[in-house]
Amino acid sequence: MGNPLFSLSEVVQKAKQNQPNTQDKAEIHRFKFLNKHLTKVESLKALNGRLPTAGEIFFLWTLNSFNAFTFIVYVIKHCGVIEELNLSTYSINDRILTSLIKWYDKGEILKINISIADSIKHRMPRIYDQLSAQAKNRNINVSFNWNHSKITAMRTAEDYFVVEGSGNFSENAQHEQYIFLNDKNVYDFRTACICPS
Repeated sequence: MGNPLFSLSEVVQKAKQNQPNTQDKAEIHRFKFLNKHLTKVESLKALNGRLPTAGEIFFLWTLNSFNAFTFIVYVIKHCGVIEELNLSTYSINDRILTSLIKWYDKGEILKINISIADSIKHRMPRIYDQLSAQAKNRNINVSFNWNHSKITAMRTAEDYFVVEGSGNFSENAQHEQYIFLNDKNVYDFRTACICPS
């Protein structure tokens, strides 16, 4: 397997050319990386129902209060059932946890894996108790770790969406940055980090 890494100068150089050499897999990946969109959004409605296609990436800067949970609802509305949802976060609040469980109970999310900061036991004991209780009767796995990452990985019937950014699963988000992409390799990598075997 070739080196999957590349420098931004290579990306710029390839942008000046028309099409990648289809024999060079690394070059194909570099070319796909170029298919990116940079957007400031007040809500995901600004994307007009658009989701990243395979190999595509959106770089988003939020201007109003919407958080990482918003992406989950957006994917459900535009793709249908999320077969597997993997979350890695520092924090989650009560209303978002309740909403997440409702989507699960409606059959819109089939499996959930959550990696959350173990400090939640002391910072938010009620949320810790709720997470532990919800996991007992559902296909929900929760692990408590020394965690400050903020990643959402969603597998649907045909797509592999990953959201990474500064926002937690809370309602105090304002200016946050997110990367929203659709790529099986990134999904597999992030899921392996969130749910190590």
